[in-house]
Amino acid sequence: MTKKVVVIGAGLAGLQTAVFLQQEGMDVTVVERREGPALETSFANGGLITPSHSAPWNSPGIFRVLLSAIGNPSSAIYVKTSAIPQYVRWGLSFVRNSTPARFRQTIERNARLSHYSLDQYNALRASLDPAMDGDSLGTIMMYRNSTSFRNAEIANGIVETAGVDVTRCSASELVRLEPALAEIEDNLVGGFYYKGDQHGDAHQFCGSLAGHLAAGGASLRYGETVTDIELSGDEITGVVTDKTRHPADAVVLAAGFWSAALGRKLGLRLPIKPVKGYSVTYDVKGWNGAPKIPVVDDAQHIGLTPLGDRIRFVGSAEFSGYSPEINPARIENLRRAAFATYPGVRDLVEDAEPLTTWCGHRPMTPDCLPIIGRQGPRNLYLNIGHGYLGWTTASGTSRAVSDLIAGRQPGLQISDYYPNRF
Repeated sequence: MTKKVVVIGAGLAGLQTAVFLQQEGMDVTVVERREGPALETSFANGGLITPSHSAPWNSPGIFRVLLSAIGNPSSAIYVKTSAIPQYVRWGLSFVRNSTPARFRQTIERNARLSHYSLDQYNALRASLDPAMDGDSLGTIMMYRNSTSFRNAEIANGIVETAGVDVTRCSASELVRLEPALAEIEDNLVGGFYYKGDQHGDAHQFCGSLAGHLAAGGASLRYGETVTDIELSGDEITGVVTDKTRHPADAVVLAAGFWSAALGRKLGLRLPIKPVKGYSVTYDVKGWNGAPKIPVVDDAQHIGLTPLGDRIRFVGSAEFSGYSPEINPARIENLRRAAFATYPGVRDLVEDAEPLTTWCGHRPMTPDCLPIIGRQGPRNLYLNIGHGYLGWTTASGTSRAVSDLIAGRQPGLQISDYYPNRF
């Protein structure tokens, strides 16, 4: 009998899991509370697939950074004072995971997962040929100050040891790689080039996956909110929404930040907190010499991603709980930082209406690693907590979860990402 699998969540993790399960011949239903695929964190994110970004945000010294960020909405990292109580327990674990030893360990685990994930993503891309305004030109991390550059060399040394292709670059070498940086060459002290990275539009990619699933007979149930999860003993028998009931032989929880609340329905305490990010995307068809390679300004926590005839400014890390409101000051911070990197784009977009202005909530765990595997009911599978590396790691975690449901040992050693580590 064909196994019925209900996947909760139609973002990067949920849809890729569904595709892999469909390839296994399973009867797949995707349940999504929003009106279409990838309308939450996967909608207008940085569009980066970057094993190079394996260094976690909770690097040694993060406690001092967080203290200085309290109540400062103009900083790249912002801790909203009123939201502190909901982050206390999670935050203490976040800081405990910032020791030099754990920092190195997390880099190694993120890099291992990212490389495996990139292989799975490349295979999906080759078989489905999704529309996504993407490319495989690598990424650049740039620095304007020698102290930041020297500190980054330490982390990049660990990242390189973990198997990432890292090239240290002078300012002139960065400009040779990406001529659009020529205007600010005198302000740069150097940076790093990661030729194995890729980029693209995650929303387009997810739309292509959804179309492929529908064509293969999967049921895509948009605009349905999960209200209950039915149990018989230690096994889930169905997922109940505000519209109907979906019988299930197995359930995949892949609902991003919302997974924590859904997990509580089953008595699970999933340590996932929202860390808000922003983006603004512009049409730049008239920009001669537009960049081709994504550039990240590490100090300002901003990424500049070319997407065909568009460019996206993305960044900030806001510990403010869940709030769908867009703070105009945060968008203006992104624009100001982007203009400081690409002065030539100012005249094109300064007074233009953006194509999208967005905020999303990265589902973060306190050790900056995703959670995959079984917990609670024996037929519940978790694919959650991807944080700032959503697209980078989701292909790999989705493949691993689909392997588990199919009764196979995943090609990746997944014990480091099990939920019982917390």
